[in-house]
Amino acid sequence: MKNISIFSLIYLIMVFGLSVSCNSQTSKDMHSGQDAVSETPQEQHTVNIYYFHGDRRCETCKAVGAVTKETIEDVFADNAAVVFNDINIDDPVNKEVKEKFELSGSGVFVYDGNSKEDLTAFAFQKAVNSPKELSEKIILTVNKMLR
Repeated sequence: MKNISIFSLIYLIMVFGLSVSCNSQTSKDMHSGQDAVSETPQEQHTVNIYYFHGDRRCETCKAVGAVTKETIEDVFADNAAVVFNDINIDDPVNKEVKEKFELSGSGVFVYDGNSKEDLTAFAFQKAVNSPKELSEKIILTVNKMLR
């Protein structure tokens, strides 16, 4: 019975996510010059998912990055308003974004330009033993910020 509830929840999340990404108008595509899908004015914001890490990563850090990236690529692949960012905070090039998010270590954040959701603690608790829970939390958080 519990499996049916989990699959029902995942199905609803996927259907809702697809309906959000399909709500759009047309504009010129950058690559071909043809009409392509773009967002309506009220939805013209980007939701960035940041996975911050250092040069040296433990297995849990690697799992957090892999689950986060796979979730975004699998669920939001057709939505240009959702962007996955893999940021090495040990690279001096990323100093500004590291300071903006006040980081001293690894982290996962969902940021829409106005508000940010820190998923770090949850991600590190779930990535190895309950990756589906982490994936569901990422999907819910991104969909909330797309509204």
